[in-house]
Amino acid sequence: MSSAPRQVTRTEITDVDDERLQRYSDIIIEHSQFPRHHGNIENPTHQGQGENPFCGDRVKLQFVVNNAGIIEKAAVESVGCAISTASASLLAAHLHGISLQQARDLFERVRAAVTGGAGEDELDEQLGELAALTFAGRYPSRVKCATLPWHVLNHALAGNLSVATTE
Repeated sequence: MSSAPRQVTRTEITDVDDERLQRYSDIIIEHSQFPRHHGNIENPTHQGQGENPFCGDRVKLQFVVNNAGIIEKAAVESVGCAISTASASLLAAHLHGISLQQARDLFERVRAAVTGGAGEDELDEQLGELAALTFAGRYPSRVKCATLPWHVLNHALAGNLSVATTE
């Protein structure tokens, strides 16, 4: 005898969403209040800067790539809202030890996630704590705050010295 699949209740879905939102919120708050890898690097091999002229967010990213193409060290300076600061901190924390190609791929995945390109369970699995940036996607005016540091990364990877924006 087979039984019908158990139906998931709306309350259970809401509880999962509430837990996920609380976890994402905690990560954003933690990284905005205590940014990781904040500062400057002497003699970076790559650097970029960006700004959002509408809200005043500014990000400066520097990193050092070794001869094998691996990012050895990354530092960021960020001035702006909590989401922008947290995004910059998360970015710098996740660059250490990855290749330039992995950094490019990470930019694409995070940008797609924040702008609504994947399911939440899939994002948690693929991005770990970076999935917290999708929190900003719930508020269209905050998407630019979350993605600015990642656009700065993209500029730095391309050797583009112009000021990155989210436009």
